[in-house]
Amino acid sequence: MIVNILLIFIAIELFLFFIFENLRKIFPWLLTSKSLYPKFNEKKFKKFKEKRYDSFLGWDHKKNSIISDFINNKKIFYKINNYGQRKTLSSKKKNLIATFGDSYVFCRQIKDEYTWQEIISKNNKFRISNYGVGNFGFDQSILKYKRTALDKNTKFVIQGFVPETISRIQSIWKHFLEFGNIHGFKPMFILSKKKLKLIKNPLNDKMKINKLHKLIKKIKVTDRFYSEKFKKNIIQFPYSYYFFINISFNLNLLKNFIFINFINLFKKKKIEINEILFSLVVKKNLQNAHLLYKENYSKDLISKLLDKFIFEAKKRGHIPIIIIFPQLIDLKLKNTNLYYRNFFKSFEKKLNIIDLTSAFEKKNLEKMFINDKYGGHLSKSGNNYVAKIINLKINRIIKELNAKNL
Repeated sequence: MIVNILLIFIAIELFLFFIFENLRKIFPWLLTSKSLYPKFNEKKFKKFKEKRYDSFLGWDHKKNSIISDFINNKKIFYKINNYGQRKTLSSKKKNLIATFGDSYVFCRQIKDEYTWQEIISKNNKFRISNYGVGNFGFDQSILKYKRTALDKNTKFVIQGFVPETISRIQSIWKHFLEFGNIHGFKPMFILSKKKLKLIKNPLNDKMKINKLHKLIKKIKVTDRFYSEKFKKNIIQFPYSYYFFINISFNLNLLKNFIFINFINLFKKKKIEINEILFSLVVKKNLQNAHLLYKENYSKDLISKLLDKFIFEAKKRGHIPIIIIFPQLIDLKLKNTNLYYRNFFKSFEKKLNIIDLTSAFEKKNLEKMFINDKYGGHLSKSGNNYVAKIINLKINRIIKELNAKNL
């Protein structure tokens, strides 16, 4: 009996070992115990420090720089001007609005002339400046707004972000939240006695690469996603034990891996396994983010950040506006996206909130989004579409303010 059990255990271990070791070769999101302390490449680390690093924000766009990206295997370039804004074709117009936020504000994978800010600026007597930065959390965007000297004509300040920002604001090292993003150290606010307390970016200017592992030991105590997410996704011996810790996700991963490999045996044009599996990861991340909108601490934290944004805007004589940009998968998760929608709806009496989720409900999503492994950024059509909605909302706010002044 014992021998039979042992043989079954060995067979399961060998099967899981074979599957996961082969899967790791094409899918870097599978973690081992070594993943906690990754091998930092001196050349890549130095390049990050030169091109993207910001001691205060974690990362940012360098002034007077050109950034490259890929879309459908083609290179695309973005230009950052001497003010740290994305290049605009409407520079001679009065800068009425400044926008801060993540890649949906920056308009990743879209040429400079097709961003929603540029489209709105083209159709109005004013222009909108773009200070968006890819992968920013709402916390970083507030800090960037606070330190940025804006044009004296700026009257409105927009903060735009994806619903997943509720996870990003609770992460101090992106690797624990987005496995593989090992250079992504950032500042983070926590709640202490119901007040916001800033934990500064742990990666300082002078830190050498050989000190990073020591830094990670401290960070894993502070960053909730180490214990809640990172540890649960490690796969190592005994494989059966670690497999069952996160059984629902691992079964889904395993099922798709085996099924796609089987289908590819009969196809000339092979299905990209990596992209299919990565989409499962993105979906899981967004589901978890939606659930945080029902957790008291997470709701309190983002509520305090919204209050902080309102306070900073009023202090500078600006009118604050929030825009929620749903990712493609957010729109497909109809059972859980109600959590963030209801949360932001409760803030509508405090400030102007534009939640674009409902605007996409009856639209052709394939046309509106670039369906890629990153969760789907807005396409040229998508940027045109949201530009019309945002433009209407902004002009309505302007009319209401003018009426009050009269």
